[in-house]
Amino acid sequence: MSALTDDSGIPFAFFTELVDAIAKVRPHKASEKQPRTTRYADTPVCKTFRRWVERLRELYAPLPPGTAAMIFRLLFPEEDVKRKYSLQEAGLAQYLVKILGVSSETHGRGERLKKWKEEDAKGCLGDEVRDVMLGTAHSQGSTFAVTIAQVDALLTELAAKCGFSAAGVHASFSATNSPRRSRQAILTTLYHSLSPAESAVVTQIILKDLRPLLYPIPRSANHYTAALLQYNSNAIAQLSKESAMYAWDPSGRMAVIYKTRADLDEAAQTYERLKPGDPMPDPVCGTPIQIPKCSKGQGIVQALKLLQGADKVWVETKYDGERAQIHVRLDETGNPHIKIYSKSGRDSTRDRAGIHDIVCEALGVSQGHNLSNKQGVAPAEASFRQDIVVEAELVAFSEATDRIDEFWRIRSLIASTAVGVRHKTPPAPPSTAEGMDSQCSMLSNGSDGGTRHLALVFFDILLLDGTSLLSFPYSERRATLEGVVRVIPGYSMLAERVCIDMKRAEASDTLRKAFATLIADYQEGAVLKADGAQYGERRWPWLKRDYIKGYGDTVDLVLLGAAWEKDRARELRVLPTAYTTFYFGLLANADERKSNPSCRPHFEVVFTSAYGLSRQELEEVNFMIKNSDMVPYCEQAIEGLPYRFKLCPNLRPPAVLLQQPLLAELFGAGFSKAQSSMFYDLRFPRMTKVHRPSERPWSDGLTLQEYQQIARAAVGRDRPGKAEDDCVKAMFHPHQPASPGVRCPKKRKQMEMLWIEKLEVADGKKRGGASPSKRARLNTVGPRRKTVDVGNAENIAEAGVPIDENTPEAGTEGLRARLGMARLTSVTNVTAAAASSPVRHPLGSGPGSSRVSEPSPVSIRDLPPTDRTPSRAEPPRASPPVATPPGMPLPQTPPPTMAKPAPSLQGPQPTLILKREDDDCSRILDVRTNSASPTTLHHFLQDSVVWLARPPRTARPSWRAPSCAVIPKGNQVSTLDAVTIACGWGSTPACKWSNRGVVFVDVSEILFLQDTLHELASRRAALLGHKDIARCKPILILDMKMLAYDTLDETLTADEVESRAICRFG
Repeated sequence: MSALTDDSGIPFAFFTELVDAIAKVRPHKASEKQPRTTRYADTPVCKTFRRWVERLRELYAPLPPGTAAMIFRLLFPEEDVKRKYSLQEAGLAQYLVKILGVSSETHGRGERLKKWKEEDAKGCLGDEVRDVMLGTAHSQGSTFAVTIAQVDALLTELAAKCGFSAAGVHASFSATNSPRRSRQAILTTLYHSLSPAESAVVTQIILKDLRPLLYPIPRSANHYTAALLQYNSNAIAQLSKESAMYAWDPSGRMAVIYKTRADLDEAAQTYERLKPGDPMPDPVCGTPIQIPKCSKGQGIVQALKLLQGADKVWVETKYDGERAQIHVRLDETGNPHIKIYSKSGRDSTRDRAGIHDIVCEALGVSQGHNLSNKQGVAPAEASFRQDIVVEAELVAFSEATDRIDEFWRIRSLIASTAVGVRHKTPPAPPSTAEGMDSQCSMLSNGSDGGTRHLALVFFDILLLDGTSLLSFPYSERRATLEGVVRVIPGYSMLAERVCIDMKRAEASDTLRKAFATLIADYQEGAVLKADGAQYGERRWPWLKRDYIKGYGDTVDLVLLGAAWEKDRARELRVLPTAYTTFYFGLLANADERKSNPSCRPHFEVVFTSAYGLSRQELEEVNFMIKNSDMVPYCEQAIEGLPYRFKLCPNLRPPAVLLQQPLLAELFGAGFSKAQSSMFYDLRFPRMTKVHRPSERPWSDGLTLQEYQQIARAAVGRDRPGKAEDDCVKAMFHPHQPASPGVRCPKKRKQMEMLWIEKLEVADGKKRGGASPSKRARLNTVGPRRKTVDVGNAENIAEAGVPIDENTPEAGTEGLRARLGMARLTSVTNVTAAAASSPVRHPLGSGPGSSRVSEPSPVSIRDLPPTDRTPSRAEPPRASPPVATPPGMPLPQTPPPTMAKPAPSLQGPQPTLILKREDDDCSRILDVRTNSASPTTLHHFLQDSVVWLARPPRTARPSWRAPSCAVIPKGNQVSTLDAVTIACGWGSTPACKWSNRGVVFVDVSEILFLQDTLHELASRRAALLGHKDIARCKPILILDMKMLAYDTLDETLTADEVESRAICRFG
């Protein structure tokens, strides 16, 4: 189409009038009383569209065929999933500069096209195009009226230049036999035919976003304070495609058709063909069916209320993957033809080529049966005769662990198996086992090394042999699904589910237990489905941890930069004068700064967040940043910053950077990895607070190493080094089982019981000191402890005064608080006041409380001030009785001790460490009394003589906690001889208070480890046959990595601690 000469049809200018008419609808201010209407047809925007439709039919009746489809494609360009243009503002502006004949250089007429999102601009390229064309001496407008059909045809031709457009777009253009033109030529023809106002509309259609033209921001909201405080996001009720369908067809038939044929073109064309009295069409194989939306389950009781009236409810596991609606049709010869649609309705058939064989084998229409033979499953006959539509979750399956893997693993599997433009060749896999476990192998788009593959978890069926199952109850659809889908382990699975009898009083308890089990299994969540509900009859409640207020994964990170981001800004209705998106980083050189405090901090900026804060809080953050010493993002300014940073490859640069970083609290829905990133990022991150530097310094934020360890625990990955520990243990104790992992049955049960209690608190079934959604505030000022809470790796801080972690002593006390250690004074060497365990709840009822509630994640800064450390002249006070949630460490008081200096124990009459025996031993909780009870490493070492085996003059590595913070006072000795003598391996009696010796060895020091083991083995052999050998205490060899910061919070039983021993003598 080289020229536009046909002036018949509906003028595009008439469509532009609709955009202008909607733009004139006045938004309501926040202070104004909103009109009380719940009907979408009564909103001013919908009334405007309805009036325009009436005029359209009056002026241009009868409407040309396809008019409805064209208007809906133009009015809702974001819903036009078939046409892709691969053009964003920067790329389109470069074409427009040439087309309009203007210069984008400084002071040029087209400069604003390049600076469309600067603070003095409107943040809309379409507006800038209109202004440039109006200011151009020679009008670019055509002398004839271009029609809607002509613009639509040119947009289709433009989309045919993009490889991501649907195959139908390429085929429709090829059918016209028109010569292939360049993108520049197509755009030139298009814009030379339009007026300035029409050009603005077309620009935003190409950019897939008409919102800035339909709902412009009023002049009174040019300043960010006015925009955020005087208006709300719902200041104007926007036009949805569903409300537009009802305005186009008041009978509602078009909207009903769209539910079964969720394609704008197909729904509009079907509606135009429909005659009065015709039955409503059923879904057809090959056209997507609309996926119903879910409601957020914000608690167990609230979720069940959404399904009131149902006799039976199923709790269906929500797997962490990508939704796929799979259409399969058999031709006359029995060959299957597959169509796969994503959640957005996009045709993803070629992108999902890696699961075509799985689909065929699962439905019994495969020719080769390769998977069946591989998995030892007998081939089956076809489960349908004509066509079928099923829904499934596409997941990554790990062959190494024999379970569904993390969500981000899907990316490389899809890219490597896709056909067409989305295919990407993955990097070569590591050549060694060491490479497979390295950080580089954790690159989010790296090779999977052949250890993972795509799999499908089926959960619904919508069509079978031409019969629609949408009106069938869920119970019948599920039974049909189980009859047609063949389970192939690791490839084709059915979603697991649990039944809840709603007529029973314990329905909420059953759901609570089922959901807690899914959390303990590291699943994404659960979807509740009524047994008798039709497909899409009601919104299914979707339960996720982060939907329950206060129970998401919470971290403290460093805010380094900010920017105006168009999508979020258009939701908030703010101009580029406001910052909407914030950049968060992690300190990557913490170890280097410890040894050299003068070096510049280096941050890894891992993700951005634009949600969570209220409009008032967002305005405060904007004010804080704009009144700070910020610098624009440019190379010269970056060099002058007091820190260094590195952006994650998938992030756009920020607009500004902060000279003085800020500390922010965020929560999210677990952890994942962005494309090309080596580090985890918080999924769906939402900000809860941004601190002023005077409140909390940025140094309270997590380091990169701490953050990565938290993320690993949250996604169910074992601690670093566990595999090496198990390998060393297997060498010396081949008949003993490996140490339990984070997914072992015992730990899963502990986590399940903990979450049952937390969910009870969230529902108000168990009383707590405060609502889970509310936090108490410290009435103190000063450095505070960082907040670290992960839903699947709870770190519950102890109440107390603010802690300055910058000093060694305070840092030790901070670590003691993490471990639940009792503070020992240097004079009395007895327990100081109010010592508590890590599970003591700061908001509990105090002495006499029968239980401890588990509200939202709490940090030290959130707790009321208490005097944890009395003066030494005060007599020690007993700790109040504290109940413990299931699966958490019991609060234990260390036995009173009297520590004496431990000189060299190599002399003939060594002076051993002595501990004074308490007269009332019944008051002492002995770790030995219940070896199956959860405990901490510090509690386990209370009755142990401990030696850290390491070469002389070896400095403490940065990853290991100080020994004084973990080993009880008076229990550590300085030689191996001291350990053996204290355990009674010599001529002197064993220490009465000691029950074992513990030697921590760095397994990386192979020679030192071998010498230590050889020496102990020789001494133990010399004792064999001795008459007093029964009184000798055992000695355990433990890995030094058990003293690492990231493992100290682990909840272990005494048996589990001993099971991790590299070797045991005695």
